[in-house]
Amino acid sequence: MPTIIQIKNSPTANDLWKGIGGHFDSFSQIMCEFIDNSISNFIKNKVLSKSIIIKIKERSTGKIFVSIEDSGTGMYDLDVAFSLGNKAGAETPLNEHGFGLKHALASADIENLHWKVCSRTKSDFTENTFKKISASYKIDGYEAAILNITEESWPGELNGSGTYIEFTCESDLFNTLKKGIGGNISNFETLLDIFSEDLGYIYSGIIQENKATITILGEDKTGNSIQKSVAAILPNWLQYYSPGQGEKLLDLGGGTVKMKYSFGSINASVYKKYYRKNMSSSGLEIRINGRVLESNLFKEVWLRERHNMYNHLLVMVDIISENRLALPVTRTSKNGLREGDGKFERILEWVRNSMPDPFKEIDEAHDESDLFDMLEKYKKTHIPDPKTVSREQKVYKGIKEKIPVDLYIHSHNEVVLYEGKKDFTGVKDVYQLKMYWDGAVLDGIQPTQGILISANHPDSVKLLIDYVNQMKDLNGKNYNFTTKTWIDESVTYPK
Repeated sequence: MPTIIQIKNSPTANDLWKGIGGHFDSFSQIMCEFIDNSISNFIKNKVLSKSIIIKIKERSTGKIFVSIEDSGTGMYDLDVAFSLGNKAGAETPLNEHGFGLKHALASADIENLHWKVCSRTKSDFTENTFKKISASYKIDGYEAAILNITEESWPGELNGSGTYIEFTCESDLFNTLKKGIGGNISNFETLLDIFSEDLGYIYSGIIQENKATITILGEDKTGNSIQKSVAAILPNWLQYYSPGQGEKLLDLGGGTVKMKYSFGSINASVYKKYYRKNMSSSGLEIRINGRVLESNLFKEVWLRERHNMYNHLLVMVDIISENRLALPVTRTSKNGLREGDGKFERILEWVRNSMPDPFKEIDEAHDESDLFDMLEKYKKTHIPDPKTVSREQKVYKGIKEKIPVDLYIHSHNEVVLYEGKKDFTGVKDVYQLKMYWDGAVLDGIQPTQGILISANHPDSVKLLIDYVNQMKDLNGKNYNFTTKTWIDESVTYPK
């Protein structure tokens, strides 16, 4: 019979506090944990007034005072709210791990000295009371003060039930807002602009659907007041690529979800960080119920290195479901999805199958072959079935030659042949197109139109086409050639 010894493994509160903090990359990510809780509460309890007010005050000491208040229903179970990993209070998939509140507070106030949480339910509000929990965090014997508003005023701005959180952090943490932006940014109002943009991007789907309104009230160290209403940050779409925009029901491995998607090309935005049409703001963006969880994925999807020619490409996927088991698993800090999670991998696979080859930026195309690839994809999307759109069609097969046509389109009773150059056509290109036509006729295919495509066509080419169109092929049909530009055919080169 073995001897049993007791292992004393209860952590000290301060050591635990420091251990769970520090897993966020920026001030905005910390604040998103509090915002997630507020939005989750709004959605679960069908709150009518969905307001979130964030106050940020710059102190002369160099520290930053921060508070966040919502108009939700308040915290009904403080035991759950302040227990690490307890998911019993989770209201929507935004409360996935049971760490959010504590995790964020520990990251904001690593010394466990200056934070405060106040909450009042509807009954608290009716009775003119609220509950206050403040630093420092404890493991056992934790206490919440039940205060009458005559003893201590509600610290927030809103008049009703809700939750109020405050802390004081170092300016170094607040300055993480400028991460990823070039230049020396130190102006307080500029940092608030960046913070507002971060929130507008992360919660754009939620803001668009009026599930929450977020207001930032700033005050610099001279006492100047600044107010910002957070607006949804959206891409400036130039065009859409197959499969375009739409919705699809998909089972990622735990139940059916609705997936809203957009595949396309964007123009550069005026924002400081987002949709800039550069390497750090392109690729695949994944949201869950309107909230960003992953962005700027490229190699993970298409298994190739990034390049400037793909800076224009944006794929947005929003997974809609209230069933946690159907959704991909997020990291504990909710600043990404967990690698190795099968649902995450199936999203990447679906995007890859929907667009096997990422579209190149047209201005970066090296030659007419790249432009014809664009044209082929466009025609495959926009010509109704039944159709054949191919760059593999060969002519003169009847005499045992196989000469490829630049682009071959067969739709209903129409057969169109393309010959092209990137920038300028010449006389030889007219005869190249005629050679395709004659080869098709020899193979038993009667073309109905031949298109010479380029960015520019000199007058000599146009005159020669007028001359050739007076001739007849071996079937006694007139040649029917015309000139078009890439832009005429919806390939925007040159811009």
